[in-house]
Amino acid sequence: ALPMPCITKGRITAALVGVVLLSFPALVAGPGVAALAAPPTGVHVASGQQNKDVLTDQESDQIAELRDQPIARIKLYQKFIEQRINAIKDLGANPKAADRKSELRARYEEFTRLSDELQDNLDTFDEAHADIRKALKDLVPATEKWPDILKAAAPDPAYDFSRKTALDAAESTSDQAKKIYDAQLKYFAQHKDEAGKNGTGPS
Repeated sequence: ALPMPCITKGRITAALVGVVLLSFPALVAGPGVAALAAPPTGVHVASGQQNKDVLTDQESDQIAELRDQPIARIKLYQKFIEQRINAIKDLGANPKAADRKSELRARYEEFTRLSDELQDNLDTFDEAHADIRKALKDLVPATEKWPDILKAAAPDPAYDFSRKTALDAAESTSDQAKKIYDAQLKYFAQHKDEAGKNGTGPS
């Protein structure tokens, strides 16, 4: 079985940091935010724990069922992320939408958390040399479109912080997807006997 995906240094979800900032505004300018938000080194988190509040029960079950199908699992994460992207796009273009600011903030935070989970899964599958080139071929160009959509809504203090965190996550995901795709093209060109293998993925 593959190792469980771990929280990578720097991948701090907007939800966690947002709670800290809202609850303890005096920490904004101090070192307390980093200390409270940074996970302990080496902590392993199951994706089911991470996405508990982001995905519906049905969506979480779908992710879990694909633990040993890397390509399908990555495509499913991409689908769920792009559902949030589309919601952000619609809300950004409709200033009269009900609870627009809070809804945008929530969607930005969901985007960040799902992007973090996707990156953990990409790391896990790649480290085990699971062949995920087919998924990455679609994911790489998709990630390049995310920042423009995330930036479309006019600036507002109600969601600016969550959006900045989402933009950081989008850039990180895009860079990682490109890096892994290029690495896998080279790896499987040299190890043709391993092409198409899945392995056992994260639970």
